[in-house]
Amino acid sequence: MLTENTLFDHAHNHLQPTNGVPKHPATFAELLADYEPEPMHRGQYVTGKILRIDQNSILADVDAKRTAVVPPQDIAELAEDELQQLATGDEVTLYVLRTPVDNEELLVSLNKGLEYQDWLCAQEHLANKDLLTLKVVGHNKGGILVAFGHLQGFAPTSHVPELQNIYNPRQLASRKAKLVGQELPMQVIEVNQQDRRLVLSAKKAHQEQRKQRLLQLKRQEGELITGHVTNLVKFGAFVDLDGIEGLIHISEIAWEHVDDPAQYLKPGMEVDVLIKSVDMKKERISLSRKAVLESPWELFAQKHAPGETIEGVVTNVADFGAFVLVGEGIEGLIHTSEIRGMHGFEPQDVLTSGDIVLARILRIEPERQRLALSQRRLSQHEEMEWIWQRGQSATTLNESQEQAELVYA
Repeated sequence: MLTENTLFDHAHNHLQPTNGVPKHPATFAELLADYEPEPMHRGQYVTGKILRIDQNSILADVDAKRTAVVPPQDIAELAEDELQQLATGDEVTLYVLRTPVDNEELLVSLNKGLEYQDWLCAQEHLANKDLLTLKVVGHNKGGILVAFGHLQGFAPTSHVPELQNIYNPRQLASRKAKLVGQELPMQVIEVNQQDRRLVLSAKKAHQEQRKQRLLQLKRQEGELITGHVTNLVKFGAFVDLDGIEGLIHISEIAWEHVDDPAQYLKPGMEVDVLIKSVDMKKERISLSRKAVLESPWELFAQKHAPGETIEGVVTNVADFGAFVLVGEGIEGLIHTSEIRGMHGFEPQDVLTSGDIVLARILRIEPERQRLALSQRRLSQHEEMEWIWQRGQSATTLNESQEQAELVYA
């Protein structure tokens, strides 16, 4: 549509002096006759401004001598929500379908203009390596089809992790059919508007997501996070952390010694863990469940103090002393120099695993998880009172008393 505003610049140029002599103002009719916009051709993309929206047509100003018309069949291809969003004055990209001859209309396509914008958008996503979430709308022999605005993208089977390692054609087709309607992460890997090729990769998107998630978790080292147990193995448990798995080593499951992870964790179980470390190169995440549990050593230090006596069970005897379990997850050491009744004997000659003993606390080091114990620093009275409290029989008591008298003599 040609207006006085459209011809403003042309009129301004017309009034410029020639050899110093000002030109006379031209009439609108003269300007109209003199003005010749660039001719349009089929297949050209132009920018237009919507002038009117009717039920069967849309009129747009494309800076030509004629108003451009979007025909009914092109409007019918627009989604209802797209049509409702259009308003008079909106700038849109249009595709020239037919240039007018004589009294013919200048026909343009809004759909192809929207497609063109999608191609530009796809090219931008390719350059930026953006992560997209697209809906699967179909499949064929080579892969799956996804909706990309007004375009349809293609993701080859080799670029869809959900289709990997399926070699039976029927099973593969069935798996593809099940993906229809689902939304998958995608990354654009090829854009060719001329050949109408828009190729995407869910595999690349998955790799990029994993990389970004690893970077995020790397920044969270030393922080607490909630995940879900996915699998149990002999050496620990794997935990899903929103799309990426970390490992709780068996030594980090609990403060006490763990022989079987299944005694503490189950697949699907929600678990709070601490992110110990993230190895970006090896893509490994080390987690600790033990770190988020209350330390039995700290609790022990709060309840006990050096100088107290405590009962325990011998768990192991070594050349340098005996280990004694005095509480859940708390194991102390009676050094050889602190074992009662050595006198030239080896620790194994005096104590054996399973023996119940009384010992005095020498040192508590919760930060190092160490507890120093002593039998030798017990008094005869303390030993006898402990034996009595254990409810020993008179015979056992007499025998123990005789042994104690020999030790403390």
